[in-house]
Amino acid sequence: MLNHEERKWVYRHAYLPEHLPDYVGAVSGAEPFLHRNYLYFLGRKHLIFNGYPLVPGSDPPARIYDFVCERFQPTTVAVIASPIWLPAEQYEHQTVDSYYRLDLPLTSIDAAVAYMLRRAQRDLQVSRGCFGKEHKKIIKAFLADHSFNRRQKYLFKHIPQYLKASDSALLFEARTEKELVAFNIVDLGAADYACYLFSFRSSKINVPGASDLLLHEMIKLAHSAGKKAVNLGLGVNAGIRHFKEKWGGVPFLNYSSVLVDKREVDIGKLARKL
Repeated sequence: MLNHEERKWVYRHAYLPEHLPDYVGAVSGAEPFLHRNYLYFLGRKHLIFNGYPLVPGSDPPARIYDFVCERFQPTTVAVIASPIWLPAEQYEHQTVDSYYRLDLPLTSIDAAVAYMLRRAQRDLQVSRGCFGKEHKKIIKAFLADHSFNRRQKYLFKHIPQYLKASDSALLFEARTEKELVAFNIVDLGAADYACYLFSFRSSKINVPGASDLLLHEMIKLAHSAGKKAVNLGLGVNAGIRHFKEKWGGVPFLNYSSVLVDKREVDIGKLARKL
């Protein structure tokens, strides 16, 4: 596990959501470790390896990955990196995307976005909130309306544990006079970045501009906290990319993720030797 000084060092250099030990640990059930500027998480026989070094000029991730696998002998490994260095036959389910960043301070707001903000402000009030039954209900409906794999479902269902475990994760909610319309979760733990982690909207109550209003409040908070930028997360799809780009978000780092079954890899190595 990370000791106190290592945790401080990690948060001082973090620039991705996956660099936040409280976040990854809570939504994965794994313990964080640090080796030569690389963060990884261990849970039973599963390894989560973050191939993005916390500081420039670090050793190549392949070297650290081999060391960690040799030491802990995981059965399965989830790897994020850019690029993936492993031979294609060693992994499956590759996802390719880009992280988006919004530099601070925000110097201007697009006219169409400003209109949506004014429209939402007429109907909604934004405030800090605490996770409860209403939020859980919105997430449950979100999961029912989308197709996710087992690990993704696990992540969403463990959001309450993350909020309890983290001192730097904040929930912002938008409400009418009576009902919860939308909520966001942002983490301010990294020294230079705010990490925009989750955004949910009610499937029953549609207030145009609710997501814009929540993001605007989050941006203001990040700026007041001295952050240099907001990591807006991955592009995911065209609709989400458009939302981030209209606010001025730009792709700044390529992303790939794969799942390695070490049992299959080891069998393949053995077969080649025979």
